[in-house]
Amino acid sequence: MLDNQREALRQEALAEIALLDTPPEREFDVLAKLAQRMLGTGMSSITLIAPERQWFKARCGPLAPETVRAQAFCPVVVETEAPLTVADARLDPRFAESPFVTGAPHIRYYAGVPVRARRPAGDVVTIGTLCVLDERPREPTPTDLEVLEELACLAEALIEARAVALRAAETAEEHRLTAERLERERRQFKQAERMADMGSYRYDIEKQSTTWSDGVFAIHERPVSGGVPGDEIMNHFPEPDRSTFVASVMRTLDTGEPFEMEADFVTAKGNVRRVRCSCEIELAKGRSVALIGLIQDITERHNLEQRLRHQARTDDLTELANRAEFHRVLDARLREARSVDGDVAVLLIDLDGFKDVNDTLGHAAGDAVLRKVADRLRASCDGRSFPARLGGDEFAVVLSADLDRVGVDRKVRRLLHDLEIVMDGQGHIARVTGTIGIAWSSVAGQDRDMLLRQADAALYAAKRSRKGTAQTYRVDANHRQVG
Repeated sequence: MLDNQREALRQEALAEIALLDTPPEREFDVLAKLAQRMLGTGMSSITLIAPERQWFKARCGPLAPETVRAQAFCPVVVETEAPLTVADARLDPRFAESPFVTGAPHIRYYAGVPVRARRPAGDVVTIGTLCVLDERPREPTPTDLEVLEELACLAEALIEARAVALRAAETAEEHRLTAERLERERRQFKQAERMADMGSYRYDIEKQSTTWSDGVFAIHERPVSGGVPGDEIMNHFPEPDRSTFVASVMRTLDTGEPFEMEADFVTAKGNVRRVRCSCEIELAKGRSVALIGLIQDITERHNLEQRLRHQARTDDLTELANRAEFHRVLDARLREARSVDGDVAVLLIDLDGFKDVNDTLGHAAGDAVLRKVADRLRASCDGRSFPARLGGDEFAVVLSADLDRVGVDRKVRRLLHDLEIVMDGQGHIARVTGTIGIAWSSVAGQDRDMLLRQADAALYAAKRSRKGTAQTYRVDANHRQVG
């Protein structure tokens, strides 16, 4: 696709989500602050790229509300649709003469990742970035982009939620349901704001004694009057995090290198939490005298991230995995197969007669059919078999690695029977069946795209032959599909 066509799609996507030039929103501000704090930079932003300018939906540090697009960093991320790190912009010929480098805000370090939006048609378009910047050069670490990409997923989920709200305004009922969902998400993001529940501690190396601030007692759910417990402190960390924490502390004592880690945690009252722990050496006259650090309750943020990851990987209607999660799991299974010279079977399933259900019985009945199909796929997919809804009335299954071709044939026959669904209502009866295309990774050269194309070819060969049946992709000596 030509650059001007991609640019046109990007601007259409921006117009559809109606996010440009909107007032500040705390949810976006929280994400920008998280990026700045977690990476320890002077500046951060969530940036949208308009035709002639870059506009900051959220920003931290000495950044203007918007700037020209020319010679800026974020447009490079958007145009290449790839993460970008710049250790020292003065040494990078792309940016050395940029006014943002030679003048305010005097950018030296930059790390940014794409932020994407899903259009109503289903295609995904890069519309901006989530980035951090600093006035001092620094070498990027492997985790910089990982942190930004995790936070960018949250930004994309929030943008998607806003877009859904706009589209849902078509009917009052859809608007009500979407507003409720957005309000739930708003509450979740407000929970993330309150994650700065922390306390400090100090371990005196010579006296071998520990002191806590009140915040540490609160996180442990212990009374301040009871003092710091003795040897049982480590019991709050379940394994394997306990061993990891102890090893990290000993390494800090031996080398002087600080550490930071996240860990599971159980309070004195038995409540399970997630905490972030940091530790470093306190020096006095060049001698190590104490370990000092922070412990922070990040349970709400951690749980929020887990829920959002689930939402990003799950189809709302059926609660099956969505297309993106299906591709991720299939890629992992193919890597396993390649490592052991194994085989992976994929089933592509298309529902026959589904349109008649929608036309004669209504979309509510169609949704009920999709949920029934999902339930039956789940019931039949034991072990490592993995079902997903790819979209519309299309489903897919990655079969368990321990199934041979006989086992797959048995599984397919059962599925064909289970996918026969009869719906009635309003004086009408509609029948739905499933047609299945089967492909094996060994035939596809362990290539995901080829495997799915072959399964698709087998599916449509089965449809041409007789709907409600299954066919396996095979090739003859001339590499022609034979059934």
